[in-house]
Amino acid sequence: MSFRRITLNATLDTMSRVKVTTIDEAITRLIAKLPKSSRPFFMVMSRVGHPITICCIAGVIVAIGLLQPTPITMLSGAFIWVAILISTVLKNTTKRSRPLTDYVAGMHIRSYSFPSGHTTGSTITFGLLAYYALHLLALPLGYFVLALASFLILSIGVSRVYLGAHFPTDVIGGWMLGTTMLAIVIFVIRPLA
Repeated sequence: MSFRRITLNATLDTMSRVKVTTIDEAITRLIAKLPKSSRPFFMVMSRVGHPITICCIAGVIVAIGLLQPTPITMLSGAFIWVAILISTVLKNTTKRSRPLTDYVAGMHIRSYSFPSGHTTGSTITFGLLAYYALHLLALPLGYFVLALASFLILSIGVSRVYLGAHFPTDVIGGWMLGTTMLAIVIFVIRPLA
């Protein structure tokens, strides 16, 4: 009975890997069709979404929060750091290898692939900035910031696949984790309530 269960679990695990691989291959092929002239743009987007850049933006939000009478803004900024930390823990738990690409071979700091830290961090950071903009700025400007934030989140995620740093499912996982953390900030911490 236990042998059958082990065999069934192994079969299900193999089937799910095949589905993920198929999804990764299909999306990667689609992104690979983007022109080579896009590379400088995606390099810039990757730098914008770099965890160091994201942690610096979080530091600015925390500093602004320290100047306010209530620490809620500071706490919302600190959640960006928490999201990056959770992403790192998940990477070290799943231990998914990165794609075999020249970009990965040239990386100075080695880390695992799932989820994408760039994508996680940019999703919560730019999502939080869009949230603040929609509540604190006049509507046309608030909508512009929302559109810009959405563009950055999407572009940073695509850049990670285009450059060969991640599989598409790593990026999707990063978007999901970043969105979950953003939802906690907006609906639980409620910085503008």
